[in-house]
Amino acid sequence: MFKGIFWCYVICFDFDMYTHNLITVKVHCDGDGNPLEKADFSSKSGDNFVHKIEWDKISENNRNNHPYNYYPRGRVEINKGKIKIYANPVIICDEEAKGMIVKTFELKEREKEIKWIADNSKHYQYDIDAMSLIKEE
Repeated sequence: MFKGIFWCYVICFDFDMYTHNLITVKVHCDGDGNPLEKADFSSKSGDNFVHKIEWDKISENNRNNHPYNYYPRGRVEINKGKIKIYANPVIICDEEAKGMIVKTFELKEREKEIKWIADNSKHYQYDIDAMSLIKEE
């Protein structure tokens, strides 16, 4: 299992075909959230990542020339055996996006234990009004 941060957006091929995409910064950890590999955490507490700081470390191709707060975002926290996922409400309302997060962070075995927390505070707000629809060229 992994903990960390993510950004989520939709790639639209046409009206009927689309897929979700995640940009992640994550670390493999045990069931209590202890890292099982070296990680350079950027949070003040020293046990997770900060979106704004990590965005600049992501390759330019993945960022699509956008600022860190362009896409809806969230974080996976694992602490003392509890899994909490904080995210912008547009992500929490999207079952397909949630499924991709569970799969990418390898949380399937404990999916029923996950506490999803819709957070529309400034911390998780993003710069566009709706999920990003990006036309594939």
